[in-house]
Amino acid sequence: MKWIEPKYSKERVKKAGKSIINASANSREFKEAIPVFHNWRSAHAFPMQIMLDLLRKNSIRIDKNALAVQRLKRIPSILSKLTREKDMNLSRMEDIGGCRVVVANVSQAHKICDKLKNCRTKHILHRERNYITNPKESGYRGIHLVFKYNGNKKDFNGIPVEIQIRSKIQHSWATAVEVAGAFTKQALKASKGDSDWLDFFKYTSVEFAKLEGLIQYDIDDGIDTYALFNQLFIKLDIENRLRAFNVAVETITNKKENGAGYYILLLDMEKKVIRVSRYKKSQLVEATEFYDSEEEKHKLDESKDLVMVSAKSVKDLKKAYPNYFSDTAEFTKNLQKIHKANKDK
Repeated sequence: MKWIEPKYSKERVKKAGKSIINASANSREFKEAIPVFHNWRSAHAFPMQIMLDLLRKNSIRIDKNALAVQRLKRIPSILSKLTREKDMNLSRMEDIGGCRVVVANVSQAHKICDKLKNCRTKHILHRERNYITNPKESGYRGIHLVFKYNGNKKDFNGIPVEIQIRSKIQHSWATAVEVAGAFTKQALKASKGDSDWLDFFKYTSVEFAKLEGLIQYDIDDGIDTYALFNQLFIKLDIENRLRAFNVAVETITNKKENGAGYYILLLDMEKKVIRVSRYKKSQLVEATEFYDSEEEKHKLDESKDLVMVSAKSVKDLKKAYPNYFSDTAEFTKNLQKIHKANKDK
């Protein structure tokens, strides 16, 4: 298989990131930065595949139903991060290439984390962030490990890939945040937006943690988080809103077009439809070129959301990235569990 190799020095990549953020779109500086940017992002595909293989091999030993997928970070997300975090530069960004595994429970998530940290691999564990033990202020929970590729293909050495490990409940929460943010046009994932929505997800996260038997560190003792959660559940009309977020998915009936490969998803939030384009594993170059052209085409349209991911099938894709299918079914089921748990007290 032909992999896209990095063509430019890290200093050139760093400069390109700054140019895309600061230079005029019509300037020579900006135009020269574009191919550097695209090459650097695409060059993460090979290390990302290697880390996905490592993740799958170790996860399946802990949870035979573990669901592992990969994705390249979207251009708007990369640019937003470069703009938001002033000390960030493109060559050092650790999550351009990302792998994710979703497992049944928190205990399995920690076991997979330990297994990855102690497995025999040449690749270098660069960073660990345990947001299960120390959740984010927003309520986000999960474990993030950043590995740097260190293998036979020397041109890729040092390229980082972020691995995310979540329980099913934590994944349903993160999915709902993205879906609600997309359809209410708020950056809820970045902790920006209406305070009621932000607080709803924060208190929901605490109640979800209780369902999983986790000790709370992020909410002051004595606060009735269920009461606050329920007030916002009613005020925001969450049940009906989640139902309204559902979208119709274009059906893929040809079995040949439903196997392993690269999937490019285009979500139209106004029409509430999603278009799925699939490329075979051997068509990385074609998939990347199409993805880049689609992002350029829709870059000014806030009603469109685009992502390219790799998965074994559309079924796995929908399970791992339900936010792009606006599927909040698991989140809704977990909300019902919260209500039941508190009524049974």
